[in-house]
Amino acid sequence: MFRKLLSLRFLILLSVVILVEYTPHAFAQDTNAPLVLPTITVVGTNAPTGTPSFDAAQAQKRQVPGALTIRSNSVMSTSRGSSFLDLLNGVPGITLQSENGMEVSKYSSRGSGILSEDEPLGVIFLLDGFPFNQGDGEVILEDFSLGSIKYAEVFRGANAFKYGAITLGGAVNLVSKTGYDAAPFEARLEGGSYGFMRAQISSGGVEGPLDYYATATGRMRDGFREHSSENTEDLFADLGYQISDNLQNRFYLSATRTDRLIPGGITKQEMNADPQQVDPEYIAQDANKEWYYLRLADKVSFDTDNEHANAGMYWWHRNLLERGLFDADNSDGIQGYYSDNYGWLLNSVTDFQLFDRPNHFTIGFTPTVEMENDGDFQNIDGHKGAQTGKDTELSINAPLFAEDQQYVTEKLSLLAGIQGIYAQRRLTDEFNHTDSGNQSASLTFWAANPKVGAIYELDNKSQIYANFSRSWQPPSFDNMLDFDDDNPPPPFGTGSLVFTPLDPQWAWTAEVGTRGEAGRFSWELSLYHSWVHSELLEINNAQGVDIGAVNIDRTQHQGIEAGLEIDLLHSIFVRHSGTNLDDHLTFNQSYTLNDFHFVHNSTFGDNRIGGIPIHLYQAELMYEAPCGFYAGPNVQWNITRYPVDHMNTLFADEYLLLGFKTGWTFKNGFSVFFEAKNLTDKIYAASVDPIPDAKGPDGPFEIFHPGDGRSFYGGISYVF
Repeated sequence: MFRKLLSLRFLILLSVVILVEYTPHAFAQDTNAPLVLPTITVVGTNAPTGTPSFDAAQAQKRQVPGALTIRSNSVMSTSRGSSFLDLLNGVPGITLQSENGMEVSKYSSRGSGILSEDEPLGVIFLLDGFPFNQGDGEVILEDFSLGSIKYAEVFRGANAFKYGAITLGGAVNLVSKTGYDAAPFEARLEGGSYGFMRAQISSGGVEGPLDYYATATGRMRDGFREHSSENTEDLFADLGYQISDNLQNRFYLSATRTDRLIPGGITKQEMNADPQQVDPEYIAQDANKEWYYLRLADKVSFDTDNEHANAGMYWWHRNLLERGLFDADNSDGIQGYYSDNYGWLLNSVTDFQLFDRPNHFTIGFTPTVEMENDGDFQNIDGHKGAQTGKDTELSINAPLFAEDQQYVTEKLSLLAGIQGIYAQRRLTDEFNHTDSGNQSASLTFWAANPKVGAIYELDNKSQIYANFSRSWQPPSFDNMLDFDDDNPPPPFGTGSLVFTPLDPQWAWTAEVGTRGEAGRFSWELSLYHSWVHSELLEINNAQGVDIGAVNIDRTQHQGIEAGLEIDLLHSIFVRHSGTNLDDHLTFNQSYTLNDFHFVHNSTFGDNRIGGIPIHLYQAELMYEAPCGFYAGPNVQWNITRYPVDHMNTLFADEYLLLGFKTGWTFKNGFSVFFEAKNLTDKIYAASVDPIPDAKGPDGPFEIFHPGDGRSFYGGISYVF
């Protein structure tokens, strides 16, 4: 075993050396030539830093000709810091929906993941460049320990080439804390409405060439609705070793246990009458979801002023049991599975001079493989009944990518890139004595995604950019697998697993935008239009019968992603000679337009695609004093109603949520916060399950998930 591990480490190190040594040194020119804005130089490169700093990430953002937001984890230290809802709330261009007020059920960027339920699809999530998604593209967000990160890089669209992202929605890369930027001891305790409690303890440090960081978190909540409690425990640790000034190895450990009760959806009428109620059948059948998760990863990084290369691998295992409804209208029942995922990371970024101008060359390969074993059973009052299905699934996604950015003048750079992708979905049906027979199948997909882009530097702080790209998303097994509910009584059929082959969804996207700073203003603005083909959606046929997920020939996605921060006032009550010592008032706001339509569809015409809010506006007015005190109101405004069915006959209403937060960070290491949400106790749909036609014969449909009512949270933390 030791020899195998030694051989593996040797292969990883060898991969790094190969990547570094065979990048294009041949083009290098005189490094003393003057460099302009695009060259990113980190002061003290030879000093160990663990993972890139927030400032370094902000600087590298200027090399991306597309929408990218860097969100610091500091937003979670001044308010409830529980989930992606807390971390990414207010980031332009993304739509976050939660079915239980705890974690994000749907993450949509530019229309990705409209079909996904509680496992987002169409966006790749990463930790320090390592994918967290399953092999077929889905991701469970509770697997991340958000208290362990420094910041998140939110890429929209095809702007995450360096991470191998291939989908319309882009990527979210979380950058972890290490011993170089963690306190020796830190503890945090939060509590609030609906039985919410969260506790976290962490420690980090540096001992010679070795650094370490570890954190453990426990989170629980009774829930706003009946039968919606959840508890989660997670452990995260990373251990780094500085082999030399330029070479570092880092090992990662993640472990999670989650147990969540599922209240299910209710009708719009039920939500407006009593948003806390639940369909009694969910209680009777003990609908819930629970899993155990373990992840190990190892990465070797090589860094100099001009060369940045990574090589690594990971493995994770999940055991999951989900109790769904089993009745005359639902044959899902109880599903149990265990899954093993494997992945590899190889990438290199080289900064050099070509034709006396800066050039940035990126190349990488990030294959992932998933093997899953499923078993399906009747749900008899929360217990396993007769078996209804058994299968194994193999998923492979293997993107190979390269990108080159060349400055042709001091202010203008041009970029070109290409991805080659191989994907496989193979199902082995091991429960064949059903009406559908043997559903075993194997699908293989190939694709190439080109990209071109340009950045023009208006000045030292502001840019305009444009890009044109192709995205591609192979179907997941959730898209293609379902239970046929048409078996006859008595009392009702057991269901029959059906596999429906689907094509990948792909799109061409044009994007223009700007970002920068001027005086008291800083901004980001992106406008895009996507010509989408074979979009994966659930629809009806011409007779109004729900036929499940299919490929829609043509749709269009277009939108606006805007963020604006204004430094309104300085020296309001506190005046010093240095601006950084004055108090100040800032106004931070974001706006997202999601305009998604069918194009001349035989059933839906040019209707709006259901399920995604159209106009979202979020704003926060915040006063901060140099003594550590802060306070201010915030607003979340879903400006107009939006359809929840593709026939555009049923709508989720508009809503306005008011909030407030305040706190104090003391110089002795203590800090406290208080936060209020939904102060007007507004009844609203926090999440919806889009359907083809709300006027169908099975209505009214239970597809609305109410958001939390008026709620209050507070907490205390200590850093030593």
